[in-house]
Amino acid sequence: MFSLSRRLVLTAFSVFLMLPGMARAAAPAEDPRLADLTMGRADAPVTIIEYSSYTCPHCATFRQEIRPWLIATFVKTGRARLVFSDYPLDGLSMAASLLVHSAPPETAEALSETLFSEQRQWGMAQNPRKALSALAGLAGMSQKAIDAALDDQALFQGILDKRKRAAKIHDVDSTPTLVINGRKIAANSSRKELTEMIEAAEAEAKVKP
Repeated sequence: MFSLSRRLVLTAFSVFLMLPGMARAAAPAEDPRLADLTMGRADAPVTIIEYSSYTCPHCATFRQEIRPWLIATFVKTGRARLVFSDYPLDGLSMAASLLVHSAPPETAEALSETLFSEQRQWGMAQNPRKALSALAGLAGMSQKAIDAALDDQALFQGILDKRKRAAKIHDVDSTPTLVINGRKIAANSSRKELTEMIEAAEAEAKVKP
């Protein structure tokens, strides 16, 4: 699990501000770009919310080792709906979030997945902003749209507000974290632990696994 103190997070966000210029679920904010990426039946008895940060190495590991199993076992079988809600922990992950939320709806999921799968390449690049821009370009964003996204203060605040709500409502304080029908568990928990929690949620919803 990866966690930062409030002071470090705010400092990282301040550094970001000094830099130059899948289906989406309904979001509580007015800006439709703040909608989460979702996968699976809208009426599935279990909802799994994934809180991850694009620069978190543990989140990248979760994406590679656990998430595909969750999708194959519970999402594709109709037992659960998976919701991805980004939880940026530093300025660079916030920049990545801004780009995903600004990308065309038809490529946002692919861009999000690429950011995790190629995390080391762009995250450790000499010019991370340039590396991020290149990936966003492959997702169909023009340089003008990329620059506008990275400088969008309203979107920045909207993402930050979502992060604050997750911390308050679901007690999210580290990444990756899963919330299964309202109950929090570390995303990198064992498959046995995750299965038990999902099956308990199914039982509470009066649905047999």
